[in-house]
Amino acid sequence: MWWKQGVIYQIYPRSFQDSNHDGIGDIPGLISRLDYLNDGTEQSLGVDALWLSPFFPSPMHDFGYDISDYRAIDPVFGSMADFTRLVEEAHQRHIRIILDLVVNHTSDQHPWFIDSCHPDSDKADWYLWHQGPRPPNNWLGCLGGAGWTFHPGRQAWYYHSFLPQQPDLNWRHPAVKQAVKDIMAFWFDKGVDGFRLDVVNLFFKDKRLRNNPLHRFRIGRPYDRQHHIYDRDQPEMHELLRELRQWTDQWPQRMLVGEIMLENGRHSDLPASYCGDNDELHLAFNFEFFHSRFSAPRFHHIIARWSQRLGTDNWPNYTLSNHDFRRHASRYGGRNGGQKLRLLALMLLTLRGTPFLYYGEETGMPEQPVRPDKMQDPVGKRYWPLHPGRDGCRRPMMWSAPQSDFSSARAWLPDEPLEQFTVQYQNQQADSLLNWYRQLIHCRRRTVALHSGDQTLLPAHRHILGWTRTAADQECLVLLNFSCRSRSLPLQQADWQLLLNSQPQTPEWQGQRITLAGHQALVLSRQIR
Repeated sequence: MWWKQGVIYQIYPRSFQDSNHDGIGDIPGLISRLDYLNDGTEQSLGVDALWLSPFFPSPMHDFGYDISDYRAIDPVFGSMADFTRLVEEAHQRHIRIILDLVVNHTSDQHPWFIDSCHPDSDKADWYLWHQGPRPPNNWLGCLGGAGWTFHPGRQAWYYHSFLPQQPDLNWRHPAVKQAVKDIMAFWFDKGVDGFRLDVVNLFFKDKRLRNNPLHRFRIGRPYDRQHHIYDRDQPEMHELLRELRQWTDQWPQRMLVGEIMLENGRHSDLPASYCGDNDELHLAFNFEFFHSRFSAPRFHHIIARWSQRLGTDNWPNYTLSNHDFRRHASRYGGRNGGQKLRLLALMLLTLRGTPFLYYGEETGMPEQPVRPDKMQDPVGKRYWPLHPGRDGCRRPMMWSAPQSDFSSARAWLPDEPLEQFTVQYQNQQADSLLNWYRQLIHCRRRTVALHSGDQTLLPAHRHILGWTRTAADQECLVLLNFSCRSRSLPLQQADWQLLLNSQPQTPEWQGQRITLAGHQALVLSRQIR
């Protein structure tokens, strides 16, 4: 399956490439960069699929995650003809297209919600409404404020997991489920290869609308001080996902990957449950890497538990950055930051599972904070300085510097490319992070053990993380030294051949031990009988 063997690259369309000089990235701009992503040669990045954040018509209160029409393209991003050309040109390059399907909620300007505001409408129950003098419970909005908003026209309260402009759909209504399936069919028929389901575990809420209990000792945002047992993760989700999986499987080679929204401190047990017995989601995001310190034992623990929870029937996936979290180039930066990023890239691209890359990750594009007067993200606007918001990880792609090639106009977010992190600069550096990603991705594609092989973790080690990948007559050994100092571990030299090395130094063999330089990452391979 392509979604198991391939590398998926996330693009935030507003920030990737502008073509019409309005400061906002668009579909024609993305088309112009397809050869960079995969032109069939090893000079391109070599990715196999693109996950595109929403580009549907939207009032943009949450920058596309508040959709007012699921079957059209917002003019700021282009036209349906542009999208058709994108699919055609991407497929010519063997690049799949994955769309962001945001159906926990819609925009309050969606025709469904406008109709639902009239109690005699056939869509009156398509959203979560409550009549009464006050809200029925203590549920809050994730992006700040109350979770219930009073609608004067209907004289009732409606629930929204996020902004008041993002009312939640009532997934217990059969017509809602069918409407979403029809949307999926519309895009599948246009050649789309899959969907990323936004906050999929929030679709159902408690039938009795019970209050969430409070965490007694937790500090932070009010939303984070609640234990979210009634506004997410309801048992009805599993039957729904089995139905959506069966619906999707009617179109060959399509896939569903789900975003599982977790409470602070929750681990990978919950996302794994949404894959079922390989009959629910094809992939479920596990975001534990986003919160892990740079430590071999910590990453070993996350990988071991995630693999165990998924079992042998389900397929893992891993990611280090996305549009909602601080970029990992900054989380793990500082001293020896470049070596760390090379190590993490090798880790991500050699684990058993599907790697998801975030645009700019391949050049080490750092988090760039945005001043309060330039902020666009509603989270940053509400919580700054307690929360810097998500604008910093959504800045325009760094194609070139000092003159930016993202747009000739003033960009929607500050466009301040740093030369050493640009594609232009790193193309000229043989040992750049960008060229390392290219080498890793193309090696992964050529090496069956790395994209499809079984995986066995080496015993936990204080400094070195390692595993083997085995397929047919080939075995690969991955070793990652998380220490800044040279470290060794027992290993018979046997007939291992060096396949990938993140640093110029070759590893040292001393009898029955191998020594890695500080932050060195290796892949060794051998033929087995």
